[in-house]
Amino acid sequence: ALAAGAVTSRAAALTAAAGRRKAEASVRRGVHIILRDSEGTQKAFWLGAGTKDLRMGRYPVIPVDAVLGLPYGATLRRSEGGQWSRLRRCTQDSGAVAASEVTADADEVYESNRHLAQDNSAQALSPSEVSELKGRCSGEAVVEALANNSATFASKTKFAQEKYLKKKQQKHVQQVTLLRPTVMELCETYMKQSRNKVCGLRFDYLSSVLCQADVRAGGRYLVLDSACGLVVGAMAQQMAGLGQVFRIYRGGCPEKALQELDLGSRKAAVRQLPVEVLQSSDPWSHEWLRQPADGAGADGEAVAAAATEEERARLAARQDKARARREVMADLEARPVDALIIVAGDEEADLVAEVLEVALPRLTSGGRLVVYGQHLQPLAARQGAMRAGGDFVDVRLHQLFTREYQVLPQRTHPIMTADAMLCEGFILSATKIIDEDGANGTGQAEADAAEPSKKRRRRG
Repeated sequence: ALAAGAVTSRAAALTAAAGRRKAEASVRRGVHIILRDSEGTQKAFWLGAGTKDLRMGRYPVIPVDAVLGLPYGATLRRSEGGQWSRLRRCTQDSGAVAASEVTADADEVYESNRHLAQDNSAQALSPSEVSELKGRCSGEAVVEALANNSATFASKTKFAQEKYLKKKQQKHVQQVTLLRPTVMELCETYMKQSRNKVCGLRFDYLSSVLCQADVRAGGRYLVLDSACGLVVGAMAQQMAGLGQVFRIYRGGCPEKALQELDLGSRKAAVRQLPVEVLQSSDPWSHEWLRQPADGAGADGEAVAAAATEEERARLAARQDKARARREVMADLEARPVDALIIVAGDEEADLVAEVLEVALPRLTSGGRLVVYGQHLQPLAARQGAMRAGGDFVDVRLHQLFTREYQVLPQRTHPIMTADAMLCEGFILSATKIIDEDGANGTGQAEADAAEPSKKRRRRG
């Protein structure tokens, strides 16, 4: 009986886990979602309880009911009647398709489109007629009409015909793809919307920053993130909420990416701390850490002195907030951090210098320093000072290059219309060491730069 009960409970637990995984794999309320249209434009949405419609560019509104319950990766297409419905993928015999492609490729190896004129005179439909078709027909019908009225479509090679149809579908067919808000998708979305807000941080640079800093569960990291919270969000996700990420900021502290990643309890690993507190000679007396009840006696007396229940609740909330801030500061001063990560924009050079001045003494021996910037010269100058100072080893400045390829039979090549993505950013990385006398010489690089005659032996 006991064995049968254990088997039954285990089966119930497995069924419940499978149900949770299935629910997490589909779109539901209370989460964020990314929509990608046929032209590649992406936009993030919050599916709250009051969300009814989603607006994507020039497309008609998409009812949220058409999105709920669908799996991530599904595609919605607007039909001729104006309804948004899921586009089902065609299932064909893969062997027959592969054989037909091989035969077609063998037949069309030597064909080309050199004899076709590129003067835009092959299309018989005028722009006004195309606009009229778009008003009363579906996107697929418009593409079919354009192909039928093209004088050169039939004489094109098979590859050129596929390219022509794909290009016209991107322009005239209204469809969106449902994407999960992963770190890579959010990074791509922000880069397409406004790259300056994320400091031009591509996904490959973001992954390299996490790798260079050795971000892992249980680690302690000090971060300056000016990329809308994208860096600290990726760190909290990679750490699974285990560890501490102290985010330094000045003025505002945007959390756009931190919210749209839907981290849940993992978000608690990120703690915010203004840089003015670290620059203060006595951080504990700073206004940011000051208890709101200091001028009215102890906490309990201040709460009792409040006139109304609303005022008492407001005062208690301020006291809890101040207490949480003091806990963050105590955790930071408990022991050194494992890595210092800086991702800042072009106009924040002064802030980067100030953060390095106050944060490097808090970096443990053997800890990693990773700085991302969009320009070479400031990072190259800092690299030279760090190499000359002798406080860092493995001082490297590197640049990444990423190119997207089209992978198709007999036409695999780089995407011809893609950006070259040259000189998109640079990463300076180094490892902190201990001086000969056993002390952390974090300020030696600046001293050596000021007094060249007193430079010590070069370490890295």
